[in-house]
Amino acid sequence: MSAGTDASNTAIYGEYTNPFVLEKDQVIEIVVNNNDTGMHPFHLHGHNFQAIWRSDEDAGNYGPTSNPAIPSIPMRRDTFLVRPGGNIVLRFRADNPGVWLFHCHIEWHVNAGLIATMVEAPLDLQQSLAIPADHIAACEAAGTPYTGNAAGNTVNLLDLTGQNEPPAPLPDG
Repeated sequence: MSAGTDASNTAIYGEYTNPFVLEKDQVIEIVVNNNDTGMHPFHLHGHNFQAIWRSDEDAGNYGPTSNPAIPSIPMRRDTFLVRPGGNIVLRFRADNPGVWLFHCHIEWHVNAGLIATMVEAPLDLQQSLAIPADHIAACEAAGTPYTGNAAGNTVNLLDLTGQNEPPAPLPDG
C-alpha cells in the first residue's frame, strides 16, 4: 500500500512469500503438478477458479503439447483436489484487486511451502483501499511495521534485511 509503483515488483514482497503480481483483468492459468502420492486440495482466496483440465491419478506432469480437451463449461470452485501423481490446470480472471493466498488446504503442507501469494492489481489497490486506523494502531502496539517492503524498509524497498523467515523444515519420519 505504501510502495508506489514499486508495488508491481515481486522482490519487495520478500523471499519467502512466493509472490506473483497480476495485472487487473489478466487471465491467469496455474498448472499444479502433484509429484507425490498424497492428494492436495488447492484453494484460492478471493476467487472461484475454473478447472480447465484435471488428470487422472498417476498421470504424471501436465504437458501443454498434449492439447487436452477443455470443457465447454468448466467446473468452478474455490478449491480443487489435485490427484496423487496427477495434475490440474486452473484458470481465473484477476478482477478482484487484493492480496490473495493460493495454497494447499492441508495445514502442514502450507508450512512445507505449498503456498503462493497473488498480489492482484496493486496499483489499483493503492487507489481504492485505505488501511483502517485501528489496524494501524494494532500494528504500532505490536511493533509490527505496516509500511515499506516485507522487512518494513521504507528507504530502499529492495533491501529485505530483517524480513520474516519461514519455520525450519519439518523433520523426516
